[in-house]
Amino acid sequence: MTALPCPCRTTCEGPKIDCDRTLSTPNRVFRGSVTIQEAVASLPIFEGIPSDVLCRLLADATTISRGRSSVLFSAGDVADCFFIVLEGAVKLFALAQDGRESIVEIFGPGTSFAEAAMLSVGKFPLHAEVIEDATVIRVGRRAFLHTLNSDHDLAYRMLAALIRWSRRLAGEISDLKELSPWQRVAEFLLSQTMATEGEAMVCLPFNKEVLASRVGIRRESLSRVLARLRVLGVQTNGTNIHIADVGLLRRAFVSEADGPRH
Repeated sequence: MTALPCPCRTTCEGPKIDCDRTLSTPNRVFRGSVTIQEAVASLPIFEGIPSDVLCRLLADATTISRGRSSVLFSAGDVADCFFIVLEGAVKLFALAQDGRESIVEIFGPGTSFAEAAMLSVGKFPLHAEVIEDATVIRVGRRAFLHTLNSDHDLAYRMLAALIRWSRRLAGEISDLKELSPWQRVAEFLLSQTMATEGEAMVCLPFNKEVLASRVGIRRESLSRVLARLRVLGVQTNGTNIHIADVGLLRRAFVSEADGPRH
């Protein structure tokens, strides 16, 4: 039996609070998974948003899977959506005139990106490419903006959440600039393990070239930094990194010393 089309589809501007048809997409996105719902609800942009309102915001959302090297969008494309990463990793990057790539940010599970482009300029200023097989939620603009336009209190709450997130990000960027190259790498490695003492094995979520760009140093500088970190018990084998003593590395990171010496 063929399903009847939505009778209001041609005139509907966005999800109505009493229209169950427009709330079907989030059900397909979440697929009954509490984990996915929690991951989405925990994003800074959705901080404190009730689940029913979240469903209206995501009424045009779809879950998509893309393999490594897949392009999600290119600079100049119409920004009619933003993305939430459930699995894998996506990089945002710019291309110089000579074709060289400059990675701006890497997004992994539990993060979102391109909200600002969708909500403001209307075009993507950067390129987005999958660097590890990824599953993402594509959040469409139509339902999202209609819900904000129909609920000004919600719009203010989301704006406040974005401002708080932006301030935290600015603080992290400021802190990063004050760290030496070896401290940047050490901080990233420490963030990849739950261990606080003893040994740990870290498997990099991407290759070393991407890691170098992620922490704001050159590829050749990363090699030198990893070599210097050996005195702190850090040994590398491809994308696998063994930390002999997490506590030692952490103490060295937080100390005021310039870093490990040869």
